[in-house]
Amino acid sequence: MIPIVYHPRYNITAFGLERYHPFDGRKYRRIHDALIRHGLRRPGDFVRPRKATRDDLRCVHSEDYLRSLRRPDVLGTILEVPIIRRLPAWVVRWRILRPMRYATGGTILACRLALKHGLAINLGGGYHHAASDRGGGFCVYSDAAIAARRLHDEENMTRVLVVDLDAHQGNGTAAVFRGWKWAFIYDLYEDGIFPARKEPEDYPQPVGPGLTGPEYLDLVRETLPDALDAVQPDLVVYNAGSDPYGRDPLAHFRLTAGDLAERDLLVVTEVRERAIPLAMLLSGGYSAESWRIHADAIEGILTRFDGPP
Repeated sequence: MIPIVYHPRYNITAFGLERYHPFDGRKYRRIHDALIRHGLRRPGDFVRPRKATRDDLRCVHSEDYLRSLRRPDVLGTILEVPIIRRLPAWVVRWRILRPMRYATGGTILACRLALKHGLAINLGGGYHHAASDRGGGFCVYSDAAIAARRLHDEENMTRVLVVDLDAHQGNGTAAVFRGWKWAFIYDLYEDGIFPARKEPEDYPQPVGPGLTGPEYLDLVRETLPDALDAVQPDLVVYNAGSDPYGRDPLAHFRLTAGDLAERDLLVVTEVRERAIPLAMLLSGGYSAESWRIHADAIEGILTRFDGPP
């Protein structure tokens, strides 16, 4: 079976403070529970990651940046929840940073499992706005870059391609990758929304608002194969944001839940037909339906690619 990485500590709860941001910090558990209800996995089938270590974080992030995360005012800005600035630092570490470190560990593990099994899914991660010396957009740790760096150094992985289909540009990942000749990014995003300053990328696909599902899917079909064939990566890290959904409050695409399920199956199929390992991360998504969109899309992938139990 396709390895699915999950830890109960992924879920972000902070005494009701999560209501101050549209991101659903509990959607990871909801996806986990839906896969069990649908008979796709049993509770013991999920792979639990360890928390990302300080050494993991240091392979991408500067020491000054990591130290700055002890300050609630810094985290309030990164997470876009100003009230966090009033909290004791230990509360922020326990309720917010610890879940993100577990999800980052999950991305590292999912990438390792993808190299071994061909395909793996992390029910978290995708913090693509975090760069080496800064965070933003609810992203603290650059998990895809950390995993890429670890595998490049330890597994002799020579080329990695991030396929980022979150509605927002993966500016943090792009900034980290700019100094690595072996790391590349394909990024389809809405041009006029956050982040205001876009980063140079290898295969950018900026588009305007209002893109429909058929238009979006046609663009992926036309452009992603060229990037895969040009890079010929040893690993693809797929950032499968659900925010291109038509009712997402932070983007302006017009995709349906069915379009997003088709998109995810399209990406996985294109990559696996080339025998390239793929690790899937969930990234952003701010509608109330985000967890259901991911659960349905993952169900489609498991139905197509799962082997016998």
